[in-house]
Amino acid sequence: MRILFLLTALALIGCNSPSPRFMDSPHVEVEVDGSRFSVWRDGDRVEVIRTSPEVLPRLSVVLARAEVAIQRATGCQVWSGSLKGDQAVVTARLACG
Repeated sequence: MRILFLLTALALIGCNSPSPRFMDSPHVEVEVDGSRFSVWRDGDRVEVIRTSPEVLPRLSVVLARAEVAIQRATGCQVWSGSLKGDQAVVTARLACG
């Protein structure tokens, strides 16, 4: 039983971890219309992880909220056509300045 608990705990630890490129980058927690996101930035690239539990969120809704989260966290616009991802992880390029 202890092993099962430990394995479950270890599996959940990685749920809010960014990809290796963003591991040393600062991140900001942002909430948009009830969805919570961790926004990780490395130069002109961002990775957004949705951290709020939601039942079957529509991709279009998550992407729109993630774009707002990126703008709030970075103060930059998202480069047109660069927003990509799924209901859990979104990546984009920033258009600052």
